[in-house]
Amino acid sequence: MVSEYRPPIKESLKNLGYGVIKLKYFIIIVIALLLEVFTLIGYLLNYERIVELDLFNASVLYGAISITIIVVAIGCLVIMRVDKARDKKKIFFLLGFKKSYQELVEKYSKKLSVFRKGFDNEINDIDLKLNYAIELEEIYNNYLEEFLKIKRSNFLNKAFKYEYDHISKEKLFYNNFSSFSKPDILRKISEESYLAHRNYTKEIDLLEKSLKLTI
Repeated sequence: MVSEYRPPIKESLKNLGYGVIKLKYFIIIVIALLLEVFTLIGYLLNYERIVELDLFNASVLYGAISITIIVVAIGCLVIMRVDKARDKKKIFFLLGFKKSYQELVEKYSKKLSVFRKGFDNEINDIDLKLNYAIELEEIYNNYLEEFLKIKRSNFLNKAFKYEYDHISKEKLFYNNFSSFSKPDILRKISEESYLAHRNYTKEIDLLEKSLKLTI
């Protein structure tokens, strides 16, 4: 089964993700400032005689809280910039990987489709069906070798392994068929191949979602 390629992550969605990040940290800062005001008001109200309030202590408290707020705000801005730069790199690597894999899929999809159709439809001539299986095993072997050459970043290793397992199982299925393996073995290999590809699709979807709306 050759995986389907989906359109790249749109720039508007990336910008929306970063907008959500900015909104998140803005809300944090606003809440912190409100806490500062309420804390100071509470401090003042604790004195029965506000006129005799030690203004020096009040100013120290206010200054300490203000410095804390400034440090938190700067920290949030730094984290936001780091997250944005890191996500841009991940998006670049993800799109590069998907583009390279799509090119590989397009290279082999037509040939695989023709031979799989011939294999699936052949029910009378066992020798012809075996020839289809041998040819398909060879195609998947070449497919797998080229797939291994695709460059990827470490965060894509999980998705890469899932799809590697999928292609390997496809190759193994036709190898076992031409070796006259039992139907239950072939069924098990086919199910494992399907599961591996489904896991690959899920992993890519999770990566796309995390990069579109990083909160």
